[in-house]
Amino acid sequence: MIDIKRIWQDACQKIVGIEGVNAISYSVWIASLTPLCVKDNTLILLAPSVNNKHVVNRSYKSAIQSALESIGSIFTDVRIIVDEEKDFYYKEIEEYTDNTVNYNEKESQFISRYTFDNFVVGESNKLAFHAAQSVAKSPGVAENTYLSFNPLFLYGGVGLGKTHLLHSIGNYVNEHMPHLKVLYTPTEKLTNDYVEAISNNRNEKGVFNLHAFREKYRTVDMLMLDDVQFLQKRTGLQEVVFHIFNDLYQNGKQIVLTSDRPPSEISTLEDRLRSRFEGGLIADIGAPNLEMRIAIIRKKMILEKIAVNDDVVYYLAERIDSNIRELEGSLAKVIFYAKLKGLPYPDIDTAKEALKNTVQKKHGVDSSDIIQATCSYFNISQSDIISKKRTKDIAEARMIAIYIITEMLSLPLVTIGQMFGGRDYSTIIHSRDKIASLAKDDPDTIRAIKDIKSMLN
Repeated sequence: MIDIKRIWQDACQKIVGIEGVNAISYSVWIASLTPLCVKDNTLILLAPSVNNKHVVNRSYKSAIQSALESIGSIFTDVRIIVDEEKDFYYKEIEEYTDNTVNYNEKESQFISRYTFDNFVVGESNKLAFHAAQSVAKSPGVAENTYLSFNPLFLYGGVGLGKTHLLHSIGNYVNEHMPHLKVLYTPTEKLTNDYVEAISNNRNEKGVFNLHAFREKYRTVDMLMLDDVQFLQKRTGLQEVVFHIFNDLYQNGKQIVLTSDRPPSEISTLEDRLRSRFEGGLIADIGAPNLEMRIAIIRKKMILEKIAVNDDVVYYLAERIDSNIRELEGSLAKVIFYAKLKGLPYPDIDTAKEALKNTVQKKHGVDSSDIIQATCSYFNISQSDIISKKRTKDIAEARMIAIYIITEMLSLPLVTIGQMFGGRDYSTIIHSRDKIASLAKDDPDTIRAIKDIKSMLN
């Protein structure tokens, strides 16, 4: 049975941008269509009104057909109908209604909207994205046998897409390899399970004891462990994770880990566990650039079937650059404000009103602001501070900027290194520690740090 809902969703993601279809026309005329059934290789779509049917047939039918062709659909035609015409297709509708009821009966622990198809790929996340796809398609082994993607270690700041990729892997495996047993668990849940297991170390039936704990975590085909930075300072749990890791790895099972920092920066992590985490592929997810943020907003508009003017899209993308979650939350807030004002879609004034407090707060703490303030203080250009130049004034400014960023912001050292021309984290550590030492008794350094912080405030 053809999954017409999935096909229609895939086509809708392609349709905005086809000639004659913008976000507003899609939201008003196309998003309201519902796939009903298939008859003679023709996709039957239900329109909410006769007027909607006429407009789509006149202006957008060819765009819909183009979108279906672009995803490799087998449909040779599209037909738009209204409620009064449904009786002509009662057999086909009944067949596809039954299919919808039975679709994906298997209960999933993964959020269905998190898929590879709706993940926006850019320079800051393409390595993580392609590695996650490779793991999903070939769990336990890499597509290129000379490379090891086991474990796959994804790291990055809050709201940058780690959870999205984890759930995308899970959804892909559940759909294409439903026989595989996949377990997703936050480190906190693993901790709670372990505490419960050692507290109930009895062999009574139905008691979650150590045997049940081992069975749960060692008998899976893929283990996804989220937020492994919380393993630090938990020596007993690290021992448990080490043995779970070894059992799965030696049996060719896939392991996927996420953290807000690379293994080298997780303090008090046992060396043997750190080496296991570093034994596969480590991929970081950085903050999205402007073009990527625009693409994320537009993708969200399509998925949620909402319309937003381009000037509002640009306003959001230019001002919300910390993470994707905040960007999507800001978009939702703007749309909510528009509804409160009775507007069909938000305008730029509504966006500014909705986000006035958010935008002002955001500009208070930002790595780019720290770099800019440091450059202004030392009277050098931003291109110089991130360059390879090592003259005394530029090197001093660079180290102070690095020190202030590490002090004020919670960012992985590798990410900070990328901000400064791709320097490795050992260079960042050296700069941070040198300025930290000078800040104790060198009056010039103390004054520079104090003045730059004053500029930021």
